[in-house]
Amino acid sequence: MGLQSKQTEALDLLLSNKCKYLLYGGSMAGGKSYLLRWAALYYSIWLSKTTGLSGIPIGLFSEDYPTLKDRQISRIVREFPPYLGELRESKEEGFAFFLRPEYGSGRILLRNLDDPSKYMSSEFAGIFVEELTRNPEQTFEDLCNRLRYPGIEQ
Repeated sequence: MGLQSKQTEALDLLLSNKCKYLLYGGSMAGGKSYLLRWAALYYSIWLSKTTGLSGIPIGLFSEDYPTLKDRQISRIVREFPPYLGELRESKEEGFAFFLRPEYGSGRILLRNLDDPSKYMSSEFAGIFVEELTRNPEQTFEDLCNRLRYPGIEQ
């Protein structure tokens, strides 16, 4: 499918490191979910290349598991090329897309926000949230506190 011009503009802004928070909205069927998963992937690879770190965790959040499954997991299976990595569940990481070493060994951790307190001790180098406005403001604040990772300035 590829990114639309507004999506490319948003991704370029994210990768320019000129913003701490990037909010991307719009009407139904505007490609927000598509942008989120691909931006998480690009961001993971970009962070690895620019910092020299590997295995960087990126959080991709949806409001609940059914939404996560329908809008992200099922699409990652169809859209992400196998040469980049694989979608799998591990005991240590949970459900995630694991990038191959040549792409930085990053992990896009697929999470739901049914109970944000589950992530109190988590650390993410990047956080991507779908339908942020459907969650209480406190959820956003709690996630901002998880935006920390050794070797990466936030």
